[in-house]
Amino acid sequence: MSDTEQAADAAAEEEAVAVAESAEAEPVQEASEESVADLEAEVLDEAIPVPMAAPARQARILLCERGHRTVAVWSTPAHCHARPTRSGPECGRQLYPIGELPEQIQKALNPLKASKKASKG
Repeated sequence: MSDTEQAADAAAEEEAVAVAESAEAEPVQEASEESVADLEAEVLDEAIPVPMAAPARQARILLCERGHRTVAVWSTPAHCHARPTRSGPECGRQLYPIGELPEQIQKALNPLKASKKASKG
């Protein structure tokens, strides 16, 4: 480096030190609560709206007359796709929501409970 380059670097360093010292010497101004509230209101007004996430999907549990369970998340199937045997055909019976089973199917799925209800009534 030449003498002029060294002199320029030294001057730049002295200038940076002087700026840092003057920043330290200035007292820190505390913002009043009102000005902070005003700034927050401005920031909220200027905020970019963010789209909300889609609501979570809930799985529906469906039962057929034979008791095969089907879990549906995106669509509701019309008939049971369960295969009682590995190489056999699909069940193919109508599906019902688990909370809204017809009385006949409730009796078919749980005969012990149905007989207890019949004996009480």
